[in-house]
Amino acid sequence: MTEGYLLFQLPNLLIAMAMYSILARFLLALFMRPDQVMLKVFTQVTEPVLAPIRMITPRIVPEPVIFVFAFLWLFALRIVFYIVMRMYGLVPSIVG
Repeated sequence: MTEGYLLFQLPNLLIAMAMYSILARFLLALFMRPDQVMLKVFTQVTEPVLAPIRMITPRIVPEPVIFVFAFLWLFALRIVFYIVMRMYGLVPSIVG
């Protein structure tokens, strides 16, 4: 039973981590200079997620909008992942 929880929780947490890292990078970019260490770390962490979205997005779209697209795509992925896992009965229940 615990492997079912792990199959649900681990990918769910990784997708959530990517979502919130993109959000943090967006907010940090508003208030920090590009040479700040923390912003560089978030850039390195989020770039593998943002690169495919940049490839399919037209070049006319500004960079901040790409962050929003990435966040929304990951949010949709998280919802679809939940629905699929629920269909297979791998979502943990809240019953005490």
